[in-house]
Amino acid sequence: MTLRSIPRYFSLLLLLTLILAGRPVQGQQLVDYVVAVVDNEIILYSDVVEAVKMYRMQEPEQEPEDLPNQLLTDMIDTRVVLAYARRDSVRVPAEQVNGAVRQIIDQYTERLGSEEALEQLVANSGMTMRDWNRLLRRQKEEELLQRRLEEDRFGEVRVTGLEVARYYETHYDSIPSNPVQLDLSHIMITSRPDPEVVSAMNARIEEIRRRIAEGEDFGEMARRYSEDLNSARNGGDLGFFTRGTFMADFEEAAFTLETGGVSPTVQTDVGLHIIKLEERRDDQIRVRHILVQIPKTDEDDHRAQETISMLRQRILDGDETFSDAARKYSEDLASASNGGHIGEFMLDQLLPEYQDALNAISIDEMTEPIKVVDQGAVSYHIMRLNERTGGDKFTLDDHFQEITNLAKFAKWSEERERWLKDLRRELYIDERGLDVLP
Repeated sequence: MTLRSIPRYFSLLLLLTLILAGRPVQGQQLVDYVVAVVDNEIILYSDVVEAVKMYRMQEPEQEPEDLPNQLLTDMIDTRVVLAYARRDSVRVPAEQVNGAVRQIIDQYTERLGSEEALEQLVANSGMTMRDWNRLLRRQKEEELLQRRLEEDRFGEVRVTGLEVARYYETHYDSIPSNPVQLDLSHIMITSRPDPEVVSAMNARIEEIRRRIAEGEDFGEMARRYSEDLNSARNGGDLGFFTRGTFMADFEEAAFTLETGGVSPTVQTDVGLHIIKLEERRDDQIRVRHILVQIPKTDEDDHRAQETISMLRQRILDGDETFSDAARKYSEDLASASNGGHIGEFMLDQLLPEYQDALNAISIDEMTEPIKVVDQGAVSYHIMRLNERTGGDKFTLDDHFQEITNLAKFAKWSEERERWLKDLRRELYIDERGLDVLP
């Protein structure tokens, strides 16, 4: 049990009530059947399928073992509580449900960046926005009903100091640790194409640019020669866009053009571009471009790896300090002037490949070269661990309130489980199980 698991428990309950009764999985012919009956409500196999889909969409990297059966068990518990709520005529105001639904939609929109991105996410999960809104409303209403009933039943759970101490001793292995914080420096070497290949591709795109300057149509040249096939069929037209849509070097050249102007050759991680500005509209521009890709080979990666391995060995041999090597050779210009120092980071916020490498070294040591691939661009890094703090278990003296909250939640869970057992005895429940796991 961790501190993060307390609020996430309620998020899981929220998820468990999101089911699509009788709705077939998109692209499949689903043979539906009843997997459980609670009071006068049935739970279908399709309900579990959709709950699994929603869980995997929201928690793609944290799937527990035997997820479908866990979800089914918790769906049954939820139905038990809701049946009890209906018998007691427990209600929640419509405006409270509306506000909760609006908050979830706003959170998704903010996280994804736009309403269009949210619509795409919903479509990818096999639902229409109308379906999703209806299900979300049902989800929030059931969650609020359940929470209200549980609050009325349990109220504020209290624990004594002795109970907190006993919880700490009994659950010591699951007591959270202070987050690990690292102070880091790094050297970065990027994988670059052979200079002779770059020169040949530059000659090719300059010839295209010369022909445009002599009067040939930009759109026609894009259709014939651009290697961005998606835009080439439209004469290289990329449509209207704002800053932050494409790569920084591409945008810098595009936004400085006058209407009708054609840029010099622009090199990005994708290749070489010629850009023509067609229109401006407030903070948006519409451009055409022609792309000539620079072929990349395994030899390009090998050269970068050899370079950074050589630098690492020079530092180990004492020929240069890490900070001097970073100033001279690192291609991360933002940190190179600071001797490669990039600041403090929480270990669990770093890429997995960084975490593994840094966990294997001690303070003042360097990692082996780490290969990172980001949107097709390959780079190699050596990291220096300057300082490490945290990682020690919470103590009663320093984290009494946090451990008290854990003890309260454990006590609440035990009382709720006893309550659920009592409720189950009062209702008709037929658990038939899953014939096939989704």
